[in-house]
Amino acid sequence: MTQAIKATDLAKFQADLAQVPAANTIQNSVTTNGIYKASETLAAKVAMDPTFSIDLTTGKVADQQRSGLCWVFAALNTLRHPMQAKFKIKDFELSQGYMFFWDKLEKSNYFYENVINTADLKIGDRKVDFLMTTPQQDGGQWDMVCALFEKYGVVPKSVMPDTASRSNSSELNQVLNTKLRKDAVQLRKWCAEGMPATEIADRKEKMLSEIYRILTYALGQPPVQFDWSYRDDNNEFHSEKNITPQEFYKKYIDLNLPDYLSVINAPTTDKPYNHVYTVELLGNVVDGRPVRHLNLDLDTFKQSAIKQLQSGEAIWFGSDVSQMSDRQLGILDTNIYDLNGLFGIDLEMTKAQRLDYAESMMNHAMVLTGVDLDENGKATKWKVENSWGEKVGTKGYFVMSDAWFDQFVYQLVIQRKYLPETAQKVYDQEKDTPKVLAPWDPMGALA
Repeated sequence: MTQAIKATDLAKFQADLAQVPAANTIQNSVTTNGIYKASETLAAKVAMDPTFSIDLTTGKVADQQRSGLCWVFAALNTLRHPMQAKFKIKDFELSQGYMFFWDKLEKSNYFYENVINTADLKIGDRKVDFLMTTPQQDGGQWDMVCALFEKYGVVPKSVMPDTASRSNSSELNQVLNTKLRKDAVQLRKWCAEGMPATEIADRKEKMLSEIYRILTYALGQPPVQFDWSYRDDNNEFHSEKNITPQEFYKKYIDLNLPDYLSVINAPTTDKPYNHVYTVELLGNVVDGRPVRHLNLDLDTFKQSAIKQLQSGEAIWFGSDVSQMSDRQLGILDTNIYDLNGLFGIDLEMTKAQRLDYAESMMNHAMVLTGVDLDENGKATKWKVENSWGEKVGTKGYFVMSDAWFDQFVYQLVIQRKYLPETAQKVYDQEKDTPKVLAPWDPMGALA
């Protein structure tokens, strides 16, 4: 039975509002300043002082500008910090554009393969709709960037610098998605007509060649070999000749990527803790490193992060940065806005409820570079390296309260030695047979 809003209902709503003390004053404040400014709290600003008992040496923050490459920026930042220290290179950056190029090409191929694999499903099927809604985008996850590192290596930013389309990716994404959808029409048609798989593969290769052309025009051609020289912090000159991106990774990074695991905290009933999960239709490199998540309880999740920071190693993490955050001040805190007090209503939800009811999911990746521990070793706040440039936060660094961590941090990348042995064993036992989540599961959200 449906029920419409009646005139008597409106009269009651108006009478209820008239009983709210200072309603006119609150209305004036909100209409003048906006909801968040009107409810911002001084206490949170004081509590989120940017000093930490554990504070890693990092350097100048990067700026992703108008692109959704936070996951790549965060990953490259975790790589460059130890490189800067080892080779004494101040404010060095790895090329985000190089990774961007290969990710776009690989995502296009991944899309084509998924179109072929779902060609027997009708238009309107939820999986087909999911694929066509966003054939490719800028976002990604840790395992996806690892797949790129493993296949293509890395290069310095000076070797493949930013272009207009790297700094502002909207036009490139629109062109790519139009082409991918148009190609999907043909691929599904050929599959329906029973064209041999080898012929479809040949035609798909031509489609990819056209994607490569688009990417080259927009981003430049990625180097196969390159020369690179630099002066270190002691003013000593160093030079590399005809080095490949894979050789560069091996010599200057040499991180054992299989040791770095994606762990999540998803307290929903469909994802019991201490199990490994993957997400259908999620990835970029066909036959590359698959997406895997080990779901941990909050305490284990958090303690692993503290251990890694105590060892001096930064942490890639994924969170919902749109929740309870002041971008300009660089504060992530559940108390930064008193929305309940402002409106006189209860907006609280549990972390599980937010995930189950589409209130929250991971949408941004950053890097943990510090934590403040109290006398009992408990975290009170965390230092965050963002990728939004130096004009926000404290020269680009944010402060995150521990309460915000609990509610809105969903994913960490932890070196396996900082995880309990029981968690390591679970991962080893289930990594090849993870539970498969639906493509639209919140743990498949891209940063």
